[in-house]
Amino acid sequence: MKDQEITKMEFLLTLNDNIVVQRFFNVRGFNPRAKNSMELYQFIKALKEELQYYLKMKTVVYMMDNMDAIMADPTIMDTSFTDGPEIFNIFVKVGEQTLCHRTFDGKLFPPKVRYTVDVRPFLKDVLRELTDIFSHHDLSYEYLDFDLSR
Repeated sequence: MKDQEITKMEFLLTLNDNIVVQRFFNVRGFNPRAKNSMELYQFIKALKEELQYYLKMKTVVYMMDNMDAIMADPTIMDTSFTDGPEIFNIFVKVGEQTLCHRTFDGKLFPPKVRYTVDVRPFLKDVLRELTDIFSHHDLSYEYLDFDLSR
């Protein structure tokens, strides 16, 4: 097996401009076409949905733990401590080039939940899956009758 070039990539999750997690990872045999693959699209979409579900479940636990206080003062659940939107951003990058970007609204979750998000339990699997996608050369580049490879 010949030595394959290693490409340094970045996974980044932010809440607005604040970094929640940033990890660099290496991909051996980088496939630049993978950025247009259905596999990457489906993985990032599923990751976003998993993070939203995780935040929703943390919200339920927070509400149960603080039920008496919330019933006495419902403004505790006010999710608008800041002006403007609070957007979670999922980025996959090579250098300064963004290959994939997905967003979702953070204001759907109470401040105590969205400001304490912990993605460490997901991180190893996320980086492994991204590495597999970007090193794989047998990916899908069609959706319905559309060619995604361009």
